[in-house]
Amino acid sequence: MKRMKRATFTAAALLSCTLAFSGCSLISQAVQPEQGQTGEQSNADAQDQGDQDQNGQDQNAQGQGDQNGQESSADQNGQEQAGQDQTGGQDASSDQSTSGSSSASSSDGSAGSDSGASSGSQGQVSIGESFEDPEMQDKIEVLSAVRNFESSKRASAIELGGEVVLLEVKITPGQKYSGLIQSGAFKISEDGGADYRYDQTDGLEAEMRAAGYEPFEDVRRRDGGTHQGWLAYVPNEKQDAYTIRYERGPGKVLGTDEKVPEFTTTFDIPSV
Repeated sequence: MKRMKRATFTAAALLSCTLAFSGCSLISQAVQPEQGQTGEQSNADAQDQGDQDQNGQDQNAQGQGDQNGQESSADQNGQEQAGQDQTGGQDASSDQSTSGSSSASSSDGSAGSDSGASSGSQGQVSIGESFEDPEMQDKIEVLSAVRNFESSKRASAIELGGEVVLLEVKITPGQKYSGLIQSGAFKISEDGGADYRYDQTDGLEAEMRAAGYEPFEDVRRRDGGTHQGWLAYVPNEKQDAYTIRYERGPGKVLGTDEKVPEFTTTFDIPSV
C-alpha cells in the first residue's frame, strides 16, 4: 500500500514537471516573434524621437534664421526705399529738364516731328508696262510708282541716303496651271541690274494703308479674277532710276515629266 502511494506520488510529480517544462517551452516559442517586432519598434521609436528632437532644433534654427532674414530684409527695404526716393527726385529733375528742352526745341523748330521721313518730294510716276508669261498665261501690268515715299519706319535708311519706293501692279492669273504669283517675283536693282533685292512690303503695310496704298497680296491662280496692289522697296542708295526684274522660276507639272521653263523680264522705274 505504501509502495503504491509512493509510486503514485512519484508519477504525479514527474507528470507535473513535464507539463511545466513543456508549457514554458511553448510559451517561449510563441513570444519570440513578438519580441523581435518589439525590438524593431523600439528602435523605430528611438529613431523617431531622435528625428523629432532634430526637427525641433532645425525648426528653432530656421525660426531664428527667418527672423534674422526678416530684419535684414527690413533694413534692405529701408535702404532701397531711400534710394528710390533719391532716384525719384533725380528722375523728376531729369524729366523737368527734358520737358524744358523739348519745349524749347519745339518753339524754335529744331526738334523732329512724328511725320514720316522722306529723301525728297514724294511724287507718283506712271510706268504703263505690260507683259504675259507665255507658259503660265499670267497677264501682268505695271501701272505706276511712288518715289520718296514718306516713312517713319524707314527713317534711318532714308537719313543714310536711301529711299522708299512703291510699285503698283495688276495681275490676271492664267488658268492653265495652279500655284502662286508672289511678291518675291518682283525684285529691284539699284546698280543697273548687277544685283537684285526682294521687296520689303511686310514692314511697311500699316504706313502704306494709312497713305491710301493697299499692299499687294500673293495671288492664287485658281482664284482667277484680277488682283491689284502695291509693293514697297527700300534701296540703300537713292538713284535716278531703278530696274525691276520679274522672274518666275522653272517648274514641273505634278504627276508627269513635263517641265515648265522659267520666265524673266525687266522694266525700269523712272524718276519723278
